[in-house]
Amino acid sequence: MPAVATDRSTFLAAARSAAAGARVPVEVRVDAEPFAAYRRARDGTPGVFLETTGGQSGWGYFAVDPVDYRRIDPGDGSALGALAARLSDESLARGDCSVPYPCGAFGWLSYDVARELEALPGGAVRDRDLPRLELAVYDRVAAWREPHDGETTLRATACPRLDDHDDPAAAYERGRERALALARAATEGDPSVGPPPVDPGEGDSGDEVPGSVAFEGDCTRAAFAERVRRVKEHVRDGDTFQANVSQRLRAPAAVHPVVAYAALREVNPAPYSALVEFPACDLVSASPELLLERRGDRLVTEPIAGTRPRGKTPAADERLAADLRADEKERAEHAMLVDLERNDLGKVSEFGSVEVSDYRRIDRYSEVMHLVSQVEGRQRDDLGLADVAPLPADALPDGVAGTDADRLCAAVAAVFPGGTITGAPKPRTMEIIDEVEATRRGPYTGSVGAFGFDGRATLNIVIRTLVADGGEYHLRVGAGVVHDSDPDREYEETLDKGRALVTALDEALDRSLRVTDGTGSDGDSRRSEGAEADAGATERSGGRSERERRSDSESERGANAGDGE
Repeated sequence: MPAVATDRSTFLAAARSAAAGARVPVEVRVDAEPFAAYRRARDGTPGVFLETTGGQSGWGYFAVDPVDYRRIDPGDGSALGALAARLSDESLARGDCSVPYPCGAFGWLSYDVARELEALPGGAVRDRDLPRLELAVYDRVAAWREPHDGETTLRATACPRLDDHDDPAAAYERGRERALALARAATEGDPSVGPPPVDPGEGDSGDEVPGSVAFEGDCTRAAFAERVRRVKEHVRDGDTFQANVSQRLRAPAAVHPVVAYAALREVNPAPYSALVEFPACDLVSASPELLLERRGDRLVTEPIAGTRPRGKTPAADERLAADLRADEKERAEHAMLVDLERNDLGKVSEFGSVEVSDYRRIDRYSEVMHLVSQVEGRQRDDLGLADVAPLPADALPDGVAGTDADRLCAAVAAVFPGGTITGAPKPRTMEIIDEVEATRRGPYTGSVGAFGFDGRATLNIVIRTLVADGGEYHLRVGAGVVHDSDPDREYEETLDKGRALVTALDEALDRSLRVTDGTGSDGDSRRSEGAEADAGATERSGGRSERERRSDSESERGANAGDGE
């Protein structure tokens, strides 16, 4: 049974000292398995599920049923300016609440936000109608400590806003009821999901590999080798030291994103994983990389550079790890990119405060291992977004410049997009990427994350991520190219990085097909729960897709959609 953890007197004490318009949390606790709870609570509304097991946080979150939704398209002005403006409207008086994000703005930034920060040539084609920023504001969030195993204590928080005319006692009751409603939905709601965007039969690659998702690349091995060759020419000419070049894979979206994420978190748990179900697109992410964490004036980024596949045995795994540590190319590339991240943080940090607090550790995942470092700095309090980004004069509404939200977005602009997924020097390398890649990156190598109403932020880098859009899954995978890169090895590295996601989709599709044709066994009941839910969801949703339902929901809130680029 849900139990109220915030008593009235604690809330009233926080409310008395809070500024007008601040939000004050009310917390309710209940035992639940977090992902099952999200499935029960989501109900077709725009939702997010974040598992931030790395960095400073060690928390997971989900949020459903937003109170506001923003979509910023290329013709709508600055995405970061819009973000700063929206965040500046909020504040948090947390009282004794220890949940880092008891409410907040959750969403994603496209890689193409970089076009607001640098003058890129526009060579890559924008072939999908996706925004630069998609953001939902939630006054209720469910949180739990990570790591966890099975059921854990779920902390459902509701944060009523205290306006001048509000009675704090009435606000407490309102918050308590909303937090209890979220806790009840998380334990009593319907866990079923809607049908996949396309029929599962369209995701089957043929009789030879039943239940296998067939991905097609946007370039052949030879075409990717040509991309590598062109980058190496730029390296030789002194234009760049290293550039991250990607290819895009695509397949029918024959598995619901929720079911795909359920499989992915089993196959390849990652420290900055995310499931985003928004009107523009769905993101299924197993990102290992932190772009930025901000808490108070402390800024942290964790660059990843250097990859090997996992070994088939422990001994083979150790040999590959030793090879990765000793590889001069990987060591040099890693050092260069760590230096780039130090420079980026230095744009907004106090002089002398930037340091490498963890250098060249090895992190292991299901299919690959990486070299990882941690860089941190102490943010200056006198620099805003306009000091870091070339904003138009009207990008920030009156009253936003100089706020903490402005400084937060300045920190994002300083490190965005991550140097490990662009290269060094970053501006010229982004121009080269635009020249050699056929299409715009969209969410890939952008960021998914949370923005708190007290200046906190946790943002990943969108890699190892499926983008569900237009009945297809798009998966982009890349490799860092330097002067002595071998095209075949770089091509294979891209496939290694995508293998866990393909495996997860294969498993999810196989479960769906086995449930549909009646071949699932009792032993598969837990693993096929999502597929069973898929099979019965069409009737409950009236045959309409969840994307349509989410879009209708946001239309009622007056979601602002802009012109395409």
